[in-house]
This record gives sequence, C-alpha cells and structure tokens, in this order.
Amino acid sequence: MAASTLHTSLPEPSAQVLWSTEAVRAIRGGDCGAPAYWRRVVGETFRPAMNLNGRAGWVSHGAFGCPITVHDRRRTDSYPVSLMTQYLDYPRAELNHFSSGPLRLAARFGLVAFDAILRGAMADRTVQWNSWMFSTNPVPEGLLGSVGAITRSLVREFPEHAVVLRNVDEVGAPGLADQLIQQGYRLLTSRIVHCFDARQSPLRGTSTLRRDGKEFAGDTRYRWVHPWEILDSDAARIAELYRMLYLEKHSWLNPHYDEAFVRAAIRGRWLEFHGLRDRLGRLVGIWGYFTIDTTITTVPFIGYDTTLPPELGLYRQLFLGIHREVNDRKQLLNYSSGAGEFKRRRGALPAVEYNAVFDRHLPERRRMAFRMAGLLLNRLARPWLEASGL
Repeated sequence: MAASTLHTSLPEPSAQVLWSTEAVRAIRGGDCGAPAYWRRVVGETFRPAMNLNGRAGWVSHGAFGCPITVHDRRRTDSYPVSLMTQYLDYPRAELNHFSSGPLRLAARFGLVAFDAILRGAMADRTVQWNSWMFSTNPVPEGLLGSVGAITRSLVREFPEHAVVLRNVDEVGAPGLADQLIQQGYRLLTSRIVHCFDARQSPLRGTSTLRRDGKEFAGDTRYRWVHPWEILDSDAARIAELYRMLYLEKHSWLNPHYDEAFVRAAIRGRWLEFHGLRDRLGRLVGIWGYFTIDTTITTVPFIGYDTTLPPELGLYRQLFLGIHREVNDRKQLLNYSSGAGEFKRRRGALPAVEYNAVFDRHLPERRRMAFRMAGLLLNRLARPWLEASGL
C-alpha cells in the first residue's frame, strides 16, 4: 500500500536500510571525520548528547549513503531530532522576550493552536535521513539523485513515520527543494540560515570584517590554537565553553554536548577544533568544524568564556578565524541561524531553510495536519522571519 502512494516517477526501490554492524561496514571513508563519527554512533549506540535520542542507522543507494535516525519523541529532545521542539518549545521559550504584552498573549494562543495541529500530524513520529544529529546537516554530493529510492525504502521500512529531510536551502543545495516537491514532499519553513561560499571565488571582505581584522591584528592576549594542538585534557574546558554560550546564554533546548562527546570527537577527529588560548594557556574560545565531501562544512560546536568582558570581542575573533579557514579551503560554510545582522554585515548570504516532509503514505488526518502546518509556516512564519532579519 505504501509503495503505491509514492509519485509514479520514482524508480524501483534499490536503497538499503542498515543497522548495527551492517551499517558500520557500509559506511565508506577513513578512520576520522564524519565516517568515523557515524560508525561510532551506529556501532556502539553512542549518543552525541543526552537530549538527542533516536535509533541510528544508515541508508545506502548505489555509491551514495547517509545516516538515518528514527524518532518517537521524548519531551527532553533537542530540535535536531524533534520538529515539536523546534516549532513549539523554542517559540514558547522566546515569548518572554516580547516587549508587547498583547503580542505575547496572541503568540501564546497561536502556539496552543499550532500545538494541536502538530499533535494531529503526530509530528513527533519521524524518520530523518541525512541526519547527523547536528543543528545543520550539510547536503553531500549524490543526495539529489537518491531522493526517490531512499524515500521509497524509508516508507516501506517505517509506514507509520513521516519521512523528513532537514536543512533544505537553495545555497547549500541548489535545486534540491524542487526535486523534493516533484517527489511528493511538502516544504515547511524552518529558519533563516547564513552561508559563506568560497568554492568558486574568495569571500568578499566587508568593511565590518576589515575593521575587526584591524582591531585584533595586534592583540597579543590570545593566540590561535590549531587542531593538532587540542589535547584530551582540553575536553572539559571545551565542553564548559560550549555550555556557557549555547546552553546558559542561549537555550537549554540546544544539544547538551558534554565532556565525553568532546573527548571522543578529539580522539576520533570527528570535529576539527580551533580555538583561542590566553597567556596562561587556558582556552577562552573554541569552535568545531564538521565537514562533508571536503568542501561543505558547518560549525555545530562553538563557545567562549561568557564571564569575560564583552569588550574583548571573543565572538568576533572566533568568527574571523572561521572566515579565514573557509576562505583558505575554498569551502561552503552553512553558519546556521541566529545573529543575522552580525553575519550579514560580514558577508553572509541569507537563505530560507525548510524541513521537507513526505507524508503521502500516512492517514489523511495526519496529512491534513501537516498541510495546515505548512500553510501557516510558509504564509505567516516565513515572511516574518525574512522581515525580522533573524
């Protein structure tokens, strides 16, 4: 029944859904970076963070393969694995930042209604593909040609789960959104992301970047730390810096990466850590690259010592380092969402990002709920996001 509901142009199913040791054997690549990371996740049921739950596997289609994660929501899950957390819990947490009481009240009632819609869709029951359990999952080469086969296989394997592909945008993957629509997916506005593309030509140096560069050129308080200078003994401090920024300053709904994850990432070189040390050798800022296909990267891990004076400009210094690395390597960086004005003043390309949802195999009531969610997100949330500059 599920197969007959798919778009008639889909090819015969040839993708394989693999688990445990079979998945480990199917993951191509070396003993470091993304392949090593996901072998650890599927082979040892290793969770990157305590609030990133789900069954982890691998789907292969010819020469292409990518991670899959299966979810039946837990209340504590972070947004990389939960549409409910992204669309409900995050907005609720932001309500107190609204200066207008009537606007805050209207938003609260709106979220109550949207909660009912998402519950009707059972949006917490999903199987996600190309899901590395990071806030931003780079789109690798070969994905576009595998949309149909992978979707069909996931529908057959998980007939009661919506099939979800996150992080769909036109800068990171031109043409992917159109391909997904043709294959029967619906697009739900997710957020505005900011990209820096140095693959074809060097990044443009804006006046703001040049000003930052001049300001910190003679700063001798800190020195850059390269990946080979990051030690196991730095793991606790790196986790602390992440916690200061992403959890304590921003939101406890973000992934709770801890010391154990950082130590494993250092040893397995899953993330490429760069940082700033002070004169005593103490790390005061850190970021971690996650790279796919050598040219597409994101920064799921960043932190700095928020107890130090803001006038030190630690975040601006970290960004200068990130910008320099992307330029030198001629990479595409998806720098995720948030701090929109900061990133645009430094040359970022804003792009609307979507969650692509395939629901044609689900009961009509769930499909109707997803349809309503899409209408609200695309007609109301998207214009607001674009106008707000977030």
